[in-house]
Amino acid sequence: MKRIIVNLFLVAVFLSFSGRILAQEGAPEGWKSIMQIEAEQYRDFQVSPDVDKQGKRPMDLVPKTSSPSREIFGYLPYWQSDTSIVNNLNYNLLTTIAYFGVDIDGQGNITNGHDWPYSYLINRAHSEGVRVLLTAILFNGTQLSTLLGSQANRTRCINNLVAAVQNANADGVNIDFEGVPSGQRANMTTFMTALADSFHTRIPGSYVSIFSPAVDWSSNFDYDALADVCDALVMQGYDYHWSSAPTSGAVAPLTGYTYNVTWTVNDYLTKTGGDNAKLILSVPYYGFEWDTDGDQPGANTLGTGNSIFYSTAYGNAQQHGRIWHTSSQTPWYRYNNGTWHQGWYDDSLSLALKYNLVNSRDLQGIAIWALGYDGTRLELQGALSDAFGVTAPPLRPNGLYVYNDPNGSVRVIVDRSSGANGYRLYRSADGVSFDGGTDYASANIVLNNLSPDSTYYYKVSAFNDNGESNQTEVLGVRPAGGAAPILVVNGFDRTTGTVNTFNFIRRYAPSIVAAGYRFDAASNEAVISGLVSLANYQAVIWISGEEGTADESFSLAEQQLVVPYLEEGGQLFVSGSEIGYDLSERGTSTDQGFYLNYLKADYVRDQVATHTMAGISGGIFDGLLNLTFDDGTHGTYNVDYPDGINPAGGATLAMTYPGFPSGQYGGAAILYRGNFGLGQVPGAVVYMAVPFETIYPAANRDGVMAAVLQYFNITTGVETPGPPELVRGFHLEQNYPNPFNPETTIGFTLNLASRGEVQLRVFDTLGREIKTLVNEKLPAGRHEVRWRGDNQFGEQVPSGVYLYQLRVDGRQQSGKMTLLK
Repeated sequence: MKRIIVNLFLVAVFLSFSGRILAQEGAPEGWKSIMQIEAEQYRDFQVSPDVDKQGKRPMDLVPKTSSPSREIFGYLPYWQSDTSIVNNLNYNLLTTIAYFGVDIDGQGNITNGHDWPYSYLINRAHSEGVRVLLTAILFNGTQLSTLLGSQANRTRCINNLVAAVQNANADGVNIDFEGVPSGQRANMTTFMTALADSFHTRIPGSYVSIFSPAVDWSSNFDYDALADVCDALVMQGYDYHWSSAPTSGAVAPLTGYTYNVTWTVNDYLTKTGGDNAKLILSVPYYGFEWDTDGDQPGANTLGTGNSIFYSTAYGNAQQHGRIWHTSSQTPWYRYNNGTWHQGWYDDSLSLALKYNLVNSRDLQGIAIWALGYDGTRLELQGALSDAFGVTAPPLRPNGLYVYNDPNGSVRVIVDRSSGANGYRLYRSADGVSFDGGTDYASANIVLNNLSPDSTYYYKVSAFNDNGESNQTEVLGVRPAGGAAPILVVNGFDRTTGTVNTFNFIRRYAPSIVAAGYRFDAASNEAVISGLVSLANYQAVIWISGEEGTADESFSLAEQQLVVPYLEEGGQLFVSGSEIGYDLSERGTSTDQGFYLNYLKADYVRDQVATHTMAGISGGIFDGLLNLTFDDGTHGTYNVDYPDGINPAGGATLAMTYPGFPSGQYGGAAILYRGNFGLGQVPGAVVYMAVPFETIYPAANRDGVMAAVLQYFNITTGVETPGPPELVRGFHLEQNYPNPFNPETTIGFTLNLASRGEVQLRVFDTLGREIKTLVNEKLPAGRHEVRWRGDNQFGEQVPSGVYLYQLRVDGRQQSGKMTLLK
């Protein structure tokens, strides 16, 4: 599935808006929940053929070794069911996964199973102590009347669902019936009573739940009776502003407006007689972006909005400026490209406030729509961990950097994980088979006595007394006995609509070594956080894969690092099939400027229908005439949407797609050497619109890499370590916990002792200094400082976002933190 931002074509509803949600029966005609919209959008979605989903009977559920303090219930839609997504889920912060789902008709038949039973998911979840439910979906009012109004149809539906769950060795059912017609209140209760009784009798220990509306406009749901028979009511906590809302506003307002999340929770508590132990609050990992007639909240919308995953909304807010809406206690952003656009969503801060509500009302827990919508970002997991993870393992380390230390050793550094007691380093000779791991107390691991004739691959997890986190992506290093000239950056984080094994560096490393070079490697998160400086390297190889609009091929933060690198004479080889589509076709003016002026490309089209490219005669790829790339059958993934690109700004076409004239379809690669932007030192870029890792066989990859590195004219050998100032690095970590109250810890590492005073200071968002935490010379090593939310006079400061800045020998790094009170 290619598109991540979904165009939602619904009939606009004209209604004076008082902040109310329009849910279920009683809403104006044309209203649909996000779940119904997406279910209809992806009705014909074809799952990836990467795994046999109909395997043998799945394993039994094993006991969970450590559990969150409350129920964490996640919906996993079938269009988010690729194994790369399943493998990327944080099972430490999940108790239940509801597979969404199977379609039901009015006769009680399952009309579309959407790959149920999903054996791979069930086995993975059960092995982690996470139960799996089957969601039954029906959104048609007429068919709901037929189903609920007939005992025979109700019984048939129940028997079909019990059989589907039993055959999958799953753990229960979730009912999502939306648009229930008036007059079906008693029938709905009768159905759920019989369903729960049948499941609990025929599958002992099974879990029966129902998705229920934020506002029951027509009183079709007897909350009290449903709470008596079900194990949980999953309360809708979003769509307070919906896709076709007449005005812009918060998707899930905690406060403000006439109806909000707090109102919904209180309404349920009142109607169930305070049965808090049966109530789960669902929260959104998505948002909406509307065209509007102005830049203020509540502006009139100019048509139907686009749903956006959190991973997209986060990047948009970073690009355009995150704004906090005090009334609803949610974030939003706005921008104007000839028309005003407003995007409203939830982030870690707004969700943390909702989790506080769940804890204060002592509810059973929370539910998520939907798993995978945060991509590989960790902020939302952090909010879950802070609220409910007191007995959970730590989060996966975010940034990873593996490099040759100038003294001859190799270092593996990760961003510190909140709550970690240590870090487990896994080693491999091929990037596939790893050892059982070695534990280290420090996030800065030194490895000695490595052979310069071998390539080493590593991945890292964090652990504490409650268990182990997920593992990072795989990175590698070729020991150089000194500074290496090449950095490989893994920027391929996408999991939706692709197959991402997070170990594609093993397709790069052999080709770099075959060309006679040594290398270091880093995750793009490590580059963004400042764990590694691009300026330390003669050349950077950037893995973009199929990174697209949801995960951003080059985020604004990444662009702000690549631009000075190229302006100062750096050399960049980047490959990826969605870069042009993301930056040029879908990008902002800043994205488009970066694409044109720094990647030196003109985007022609999104999809060139071929899996072959060839070098231009007389160019650096001359003689490479039949370069085939993967169609999904050669060990990586299907490159089904390669961009067509042409050179711009003095660049040269380097590869074409044979049989597809570049004037009409664009070419496959461009190259450029010269000055970039305001730079006075010539740099170079080679940009290939096909992911390098998908080229096969290996000899073809070797040929392409050798040509690129020869074009870059890189100095090799251990005789040329970088100058001292390039290795005098430091790294400022994200504070933890974050958000925090009453105190937080800020960690940083100095690779060498400082020449002058090290300064660590706290500022407010207006740039006013709040407090100096450190102002002294410090030795090399890792340091920690605690801030207790006070100013230089010892007075407590108010809640809000604060900046912390580390300055070392004239260079500085900054971070953001949020104080909650």
